[in-house]
Amino acid sequence: MSKRLYVAYGSNLNKAQMAMRCKTSKFYGTGVIQDYELQFKGAQYGAYATIAPKPGAFVPVAVWEIEPQDEKHLDRYEGYPSHYFKQDVSVQIGGEEIHAMVYVMNLKMRFGMPAPYYYQTVYEGYKDCGLDTNVLNQAVRDSMQAFYANCRDDETLSELEIEDEDDEYPDEDDTFSEDESDVPDFFNGITF
Repeated sequence: MSKRLYVAYGSNLNKAQMAMRCKTSKFYGTGVIQDYELQFKGAQYGAYATIAPKPGAFVPVAVWEIEPQDEKHLDRYEGYPSHYFKQDVSVQIGGEEIHAMVYVMNLKMRFGMPAPYYYQTVYEGYKDCGLDTNVLNQAVRDSMQAFYANCRDDETLSELEIEDEDDEYPDEDDTFSEDESDVPDFFNGITF
């Protein structure tokens, strides 16, 4: 098996992470997958990035040239074939169209919210690759809205456990500072 092209749209945009995970990978370039959208699915409060078809939408991506051993490491990381499956997609890089392999999450997974550390890893990857973080932040907002809409539809919102004991959540009388330094990194730059 020879080298192949791999498309990253989540945490593997992060160049430091890819250098550790796939030691022989080489950055090929950035582009977009047309008619797909970025989503966060999996666990309720620890969702991971995936893509899904959506006419008119696009997902900014990085393309990596990988060796067989890199693909084995990615397979383990992505939970292939149970959590993510592989498919070939067309990627627009400049005026060129290439075909590359991408991991897509099991379609049965539900919307959720990414953990702050995971969001930060993806955000840093967007910065590493010079991609528009507005697309990432919109995907977080859309996935959160879909998550809560699903909870209402399934009447599962009452099943979510929220404990007041630790005083993690503010009371009605609590106020927040307008100073952005008080906002957790996960929410910096995201407006709801």
